Amino acid sequence: MRQTTPRVGCSLLLCAVLAACNSTEATLDPASVGTDKRASTVSALAPQETANGVAAPGAAGAIPPQTANLTQADVRLQFAPVVGATVQAATPLAQRISARASQRGLAITAGGANPPTHLVKGYFSAITEGRETMVIFVWDVLDPAGNRLHRIQGQETVGSVAPDPWSAVPAATMETIAERTIDELSGWLSSRSG
Repeated sequence: MRQTTPRVGCSLLLCAVLAACNSTEATLDPASVGTDKRASTVSALAPQETANGVAAPGAAGAIPPQTANLTQADVRLQFAPVVGATVQAATPLAQRISARASQRGLAITAGGANPPTHLVKGYFSAITEGRETMVIFVWDVLDPAGNRLHRIQGQETVGSVAPDPWSAVPAATMETIAERTIDELSGWLSSRSG
């Protein structure tokens, strides 16, 4: 057996540590609303009356057990902090998710007195391909037990590049992703309630 296993393990550990340095948790965590200027743009993601308590995913009693036959009006979404995107990219994403959800009649909650019926987790990556930058995204919609019920995925291409791919991604691209996400989520929820 070759000695590459420890090197691979160290490489993976280093990647995980570096990924943690690029966290957007303060941007999309409703509990951090108003705590610093980066988080102030997220207030639209969580109603002010519920911003004090964030339900832990999968915590006992945190999320109601029934989600199969909910009408869209009964759905309460909680968006977990996105993974992989920079704060600069996540901020317009969060703002547009909130606005589009409101337009579509979807409630976004931070938990507390109105616990979520669905948890939505987002994963993002920006890569350079030739003379373009591609943003790849995946959203997992989870039930109260943490089971994945639906996956939304896609990509958006930007006609520019930069040494850091995220710096080539304009706010409009992230807003487009937000609209696509909410529109698909709304369509999926409507199809389940009938």
